[in-house]
Amino acid sequence: MPAEVPGKARVLPRDESELHEKTLASLAPYRDQDGRIYTIWATLAHHEDALRRFVVFGNHVLGKNTLPLASRELMILRIAARAQAAYEWDQHVRIARRAGLADDTILAAVNGDWAGLDELDRVLLTATDSLLGRQGVDDELWGRLTDHLSIEQVIDVLYTVGQYLTIATVINTLGVQVEGDLALPLPQPVDR
Repeated sequence: MPAEVPGKARVLPRDESELHEKTLASLAPYRDQDGRIYTIWATLAHHEDALRRFVVFGNHVLGKNTLPLASRELMILRIAARAQAAYEWDQHVRIARRAGLADDTILAAVNGDWAGLDELDRVLLTATDSLLGRQGVDDELWGRLTDHLSIEQVIDVLYTVGQYLTIATVINTLGVQVEGDLALPLPQPVDR
């Protein structure tokens, strides 16, 4: 699955002085500790109308999702590692740590050593792999998902995988660069 990722940005982030007020307003929550718009959003701001619409959906997936925060982050980290999307990996390692996940748990999600994870996380990571590889799940996996989750939560699984596969594709294609050093080296994922 990993793409050939360019070593430099193909599309540079836009300067916020070039952005419309309504775009700046929609990006207000997407600033780093120094007040700068995150690189991914400043890059996607080359298409401001689409970005504003995408942010609405992204707000649901990242902020209003019905899945447990730590579980969702393990799914996103698995996607980022499988796609070798360094920017996505770095941002979500930081979010996962704030959610209480230890680096060993983060790496377990990627290296396929899921024995120490709870059953829900193992099911969610299995579903993540199936959705990435087959764009669906078989009946057995569907049963496992619905044993643990409501239909609303299953839909959030689908939205989470779709959203972060989209972001990984954008990062890898446009060459969105990591902001500083990686919080944790990006490993090669192990297939299960």
